[in-house]
Amino acid sequence: MSKSRVFFLAAALLAVAAGFLLLLRPGAMTAARAGGTGTGVTGFQVIGVSEKGNLWLDSEETRPADIRTLNFVSETRLHSDAQTAWEFFFEGYLFTALPGSVLVYTPQTRELLLEKGEYYWERQAGSRAVEISLFQGGNIFRLSGAGRLRLDSGALEAWNYAGALEFDLNGTLFRVGPLQYLDTRGSRPAPLPLFPPPPTISPEAETLALTEPSDTIVQFKWKNVQGARQYIFKLYPSALRDNLLLSKVVGENAVTLDILPFSEYSALHWEVAAYDAARRVESAPARMGVIAISSSLLKKGLLPQPPRIEVDSLSVSGEMVLIKGSADPHAQLFIDGVRVELDGEGRFIHTISYKSIGVKEIVFRALAPSGLEAILKRQVTIFEE
Repeated sequence: MSKSRVFFLAAALLAVAAGFLLLLRPGAMTAARAGGTGTGVTGFQVIGVSEKGNLWLDSEETRPADIRTLNFVSETRLHSDAQTAWEFFFEGYLFTALPGSVLVYTPQTRELLLEKGEYYWERQAGSRAVEISLFQGGNIFRLSGAGRLRLDSGALEAWNYAGALEFDLNGTLFRVGPLQYLDTRGSRPAPLPLFPPPPTISPEAETLALTEPSDTIVQFKWKNVQGARQYIFKLYPSALRDNLLLSKVVGENAVTLDILPFSEYSALHWEVAAYDAARRVESAPARMGVIAISSSLLKKGLLPQPPRIEVDSLSVSGEMVLIKGSADPHAQLFIDGVRVELDGEGRFIHTISYKSIGVKEIVFRALAPSGLEAILKRQVTIFEE
């Protein structure tokens, strides 16, 4: 074999090895998913659309977009209907566009213009600064590492979760630091602080087989955020945050929920964030958790039932009534409108003091996580001592 042929074979082997190592570098899989110009970091690519509704290529909603064949060779306007959320890559960023979002992409100038809607973004690859436009050309929005954006009628709300964020809006420059929120609808908009996301959640990823009625009761928990007094809990049928199933503000770091009304879905996705009730502002959300549902009790004809209430005894002593009983341990119990704590098995003891004699009606109300309630009424007589 000639020396030149040996040299050629050696060079070819080195090139193959270098290509293999390049594929193994961090971000290579993200790049392949993103598509674009070959690096995966640049360009624009729609990668997912939620099951309900459509993504449209025209405002008349006569031309649905098929992401399997969608090819951006000229300026393209995309908008989703009120049921459809979707994901796309742009210049190394992963975006989630919520239902009702509208954007325009121009491949010749590689310009992305967001006209309307709500978006989440997160950097997936690359480190260079990336700019997009808002509403119209000239309103430049320089993306941070992660955040959220809501556009409506020429104004915007911006949540910055990581990195430095700045944008020009109608000739005014705004800067929003990490974990800050800005609403431009006010007369003197200024960034406000956000709470960090809850660091741990449970369940994070779990498969649930609904074989017994008690299997539908799920407790969602998260670690408290220092300084936070309230949290907002949200439940979705997909990770794209489309078709919100439930939104609930709570004062504790847990929510107990009966998921039987949602068991038609193959999976439930949930997230939680600290909530400022005075300003009605959500902070940075924790990573999204998911529950996969492997079977459904609805197929067996089982429907949600009202919670159980049992009164074991009503003891009258003068003006005092001592009540003992039990209720569904997952329910909230109220006696004459007063919340009564239950132990782990649903038992309770409660006292009522009356200031007058006569027949008194006591109303017991139990509220299940499914929203169903049960009402039970009992009477006692208070005698004059």
